[in-house]
Amino acid sequence: MSKTILQRIYDDEAGPGETFLCDDPLCRELNREISDDYDYFRGRMSPEDWKRFEKMDNLISERSCASSYANFTYGFRLGVRMMVEVLADSGGSGEG
Repeated sequence: MSKTILQRIYDDEAGPGETFLCDDPLCRELNREISDDYDYFRGRMSPEDWKRFEKMDNLISERSCASSYANFTYGFRLGVRMMVEVLADSGGSGEG
């Protein structure tokens, strides 16, 4: 039997610590292309340039994570506001 989201959160199976892997075919293809490009550039860069490239890549990853977090919190808050509005408009019964 599948657990509810509350059960998963309680059991520490869902939430910020949970690892999410994109299983979309586009994600897999993009990951393959990125890996190929890493191999290409690593083989052509000096060790100093490679370190600088890795540092830049880490900064891009950090920015992407910060952006993803901001988008997630915005979407979550928007969803909660929509639920509150729907419940307020229906008198709390959940029916329109």
